[in-house]
Amino acid sequence: MTSPLAALVGADRWLLLKINREWTSSFLDAVMPAVTNLYKLPWFIYGAAPALLALWLWRGRKNALRVLVVAALAAGSADFVAFHVIKPWVKRPRPEYTVAAVDVRVPNGGRYGFPSNHASNSAAAAAVLSAAYPGGTLLFAALALLVGYSRIYVGAHYPADVLAGLLLGAGIGWAWAALLLGPKAASSRKRR
Repeated sequence: MTSPLAALVGADRWLLLKINREWTSSFLDAVMPAVTNLYKLPWFIYGAAPALLALWLWRGRKNALRVLVVAALAAGSADFVAFHVIKPWVKRPRPEYTVAAVDVRVPNGGRYGFPSNHASNSAAAAAVLSAAYPGGTLLFAALALLVGYSRIYVGAHYPADVLAGLLLGAGIGWAWAALLLGPKAASSRKRR
């Protein structure tokens, strides 16, 4: 009889291989590495991101700047906790070091993968943006989930790494939103 932990580890590996090896297409093979490394693409860094940021700050003025600062603090905090606290403590190797059949589609930054920094950072930002702009919650959540899914697809993380990162980031993001945007903003989803 297998233990519940062994069953969870087996399910995690099974889902990783389904997403990474079977639920694939040439379209996703091109898109998912771009999603996972969007912050490295020149057209995004020097074109789309500054243009979108300028438009948002111009339209939202002082409030948009405040939300941007809180989102940056939340994502930075989530990144710090995931990378400097949890990863060295848990020391769970990335799939490429434990699953011979995984297809690594992008180079990875380190040996350990739990929790996913990409997932925690995007979830933290999504939580802050959702608190500030409740009408965009589904879009922000979908983007964070897409980033997380891309990390599994490219072979960088197990699904549990991504789930932990999303939960960590969402918690940190909501805490920053409540602290700096006010409890009213962080609880605005409940009233809608």
